[in-house]
Amino acid sequence: MHRIYRVLISAILTLCSAQSALAAQGFSATGTLGEGLGGRYGASDALLPDGRVLVAGGFRDTNLATAEIWDPATGLFTATANNLSAARGYATSTVLVGGKVLIAGGGDYNDGGAASAAAEIFDPATGMFTATTSPMNAARHGATATLLNSGKVLVAGGIASNSQARLATAELYDPATNTFSYTGSMHAARDVASAVKLPNGNVLICGGGDGTGVSLDSSEIYIATGTGAGTFTVGATMKAKRDDATATLLPGGLVLIVGGINNDVPIGSAELYDYNANTFTLSKSSITPRHFHTANLLASGQVLIAGGVDGATNIGTLKDAQLYDPPTDMFLTTGAMVTARYYHTATLLQDGRVLVAGGYNDAGVVETAEIYGEAGDQIFANGFDVP
Repeated sequence: MHRIYRVLISAILTLCSAQSALAAQGFSATGTLGEGLGGRYGASDALLPDGRVLVAGGFRDTNLATAEIWDPATGLFTATANNLSAARGYATSTVLVGGKVLIAGGGDYNDGGAASAAAEIFDPATGMFTATTSPMNAARHGATATLLNSGKVLVAGGIASNSQARLATAELYDPATNTFSYTGSMHAARDVASAVKLPNGNVLICGGGDGTGVSLDSSEIYIATGTGAGTFTVGATMKAKRDDATATLLPGGLVLIVGGINNDVPIGSAELYDYNANTFTLSKSSITPRHFHTANLLASGQVLIAGGVDGATNIGTLKDAQLYDPPTDMFLTTGAMVTARYYHTATLLQDGRVLVAGGYNDAGVVETAEIYGEAGDQIFANGFDVP
């Protein structure tokens, strides 16, 4: 009899957990981007210390210098007190120690268009952008930017201004001096690569494009401290050539690389990088092929993969969203977005939800935004609702 009760209780708990997961998962609409002017894509985003979200620059009918802030208390976007010093999209955004935000580089939506060397600091306390003491040493867009344990920011690669040339150079932003200085160069010139800080403080940079139309499968490691500090070493070879992929550090220390594109063919595979062994291993699970998607690590340890495009010519925008589950190495279907989009921003909020904003789809620039998950729902933390 007791065994029957235990089975019943187990079944009820399983059902409740499943129902809680369904409640916590899914997307719902929130405020509209663009100050009523039509949204933006290719923007930069950052979570501010007070829980608001900065969305800056990008493109609409032209390059944008405007920025706006989403407030979780109201669900609305409002314009910042001033604009960026330069109109650009595909800039990097990095939240610095202390909560200020570095916006660096960026350029035209066209790969062969102008790139910017401009950089600025957004101060959440004043709501103002202020140019850094010096710009970057090289104009670049499609670069990576990674906050180091030292508080400095590594900016690497990208596309040179008015050129198809990809860059191998890298530079460091020092918040103490508010300036940039060159550091060691990468072994391969690359843009739209994937970058992530590893548990040991070094930085993995992998994949990207070299401007020939064929993506890279090489990787390299930026040595942040100790012997060889300030240089790149050659890393392992990925299992697939890919650019426009996402890289996410998982709780166990592995790095999840998802999707991307190679020679105009979107990729549906994923792979895991083990920094201790310096190896890439293909995931046993696959995902709908996509690039220009987003990836966010949730408090549950799962990774939300949202949107993107599954066509070579930016046709076939996806509403699809999936969760990567590290213990099972599987992708799981979750609620579809309200609006199909790519080139969007996706920001993990303090309460465990994800704000997805703007982007582009088959109908044009997207002005809507939506939220994944429910505020304060501890499903993200432990799999059960808190009473």
